[in-house]
Amino acid sequence: MKKKSLTKVMFLAVLAGTAILLSGCAARELIVSEILRIPEQATVRTTYNLWYTDPMNMDTINHQQGQIIPFGTEVVITKATEEEIFFKTAADGKEFRIVFEPHYRLQTPEQYLQDLFTAKTEDELRDGLDALTYEKVRRGFVEKGMPVSAVLLAFGPPCKYRTPDPFKGTWLYPVAYLEYKRVLIRDGKVFGIIMP
Repeated sequence: MKKKSLTKVMFLAVLAGTAILLSGCAARELIVSEILRIPEQATVRTTYNLWYTDPMNMDTINHQQGQIIPFGTEVVITKATEEEIFFKTAADGKEFRIVFEPHYRLQTPEQYLQDLFTAKTEDELRDGLDALTYEKVRRGFVEKGMPVSAVLLAFGPPCKYRTPDPFKGTWLYPVAYLEYKRVLIRDGKVFGIIMP
C-alpha cells in the first residue's frame, strides 16, 4: 500500500513541476511601439510585400505563393511575441498570423519586427520608383534593370540562411519548398533573375 501511495505522490509532484515549468515557458510579449521606436497610436505599414496561402499560418520565409499583402499596407498589430505576430489590415480588418522561425531569419524577433513593419508612408517607401515599376513591384514582379530598392519592396530582405552576405550579388528567395528564385544584383540594380 505504501508503495502505491509513494508512486502517486511522486507522479503528482512531477505533474505539478511540469505545469510550473510550462507556465514559465510562455512566449515573451514584445512591445511593438518600443521596438519600432514610434508612438503607440502611430500608423504602421508593411515594409515589403507579404505572401501567404493561409492568413493564419504565414511563415517567416515569405514563400512567394498565394496572395500578397502589398508593401505600404496599413496594419494594426494586435499581438506580438517572440514566437508569433498577429495583425490585421486596417482597410478591411482581415486577420493574419506569422509564425516566427529564427533559424530561417538568423535574427531576433525584434529585428524581424523592425524589418517587417514601418511608420513610413507608402510614398516614402516607394521613393524614386516610377509609376510602372511601382505597380509591378506591388504585384510582386521584379525584372532586369530595377533598382535594389524595388527588390526589397517586392520580396523583402533575403533570408540570411540562404543569402548570408547580401553584398555578394546573388539574393535567394523561396518560391516553394526547397525551390529558390535567384536575383542577381550588379551596381545597385537587377542584372538578372534565375527561376527554379
